Amino acid sequence: MAERVLEFAPNVVFREEPGGAILFDVDTGDVRVVEGVAWGICALIEPGTTRKSILEELLRRYPGEESIEADLDAFLSDLDEAGLLRGPAS
Repeated sequence: MAERVLEFAPNVVFREEPGGAILFDVDTGDVRVVEGVAWGICALIEPGTTRKSILEELLRRYPGEESIEADLDAFLSDLDEAGLLRGPAS
């Protein structure tokens, strides 16, 4: 099975701000503020991006961080549950 390509749902706007970023759902009006590593993960989500490519970049940025893969999976799961990512989770 091919790895899922990650992208924000069509109704979600990602906007970077000083010190963080926001995810805005134009359908519901919900706003989520992301900072730190979550901000970095969101900034890496663009057309063609996969979980594997994001994980590789995070491991490069944070060498020796043992929980980075679990943290990434938890954050992506959270985005999925909130309906912020396009398509079903694999």
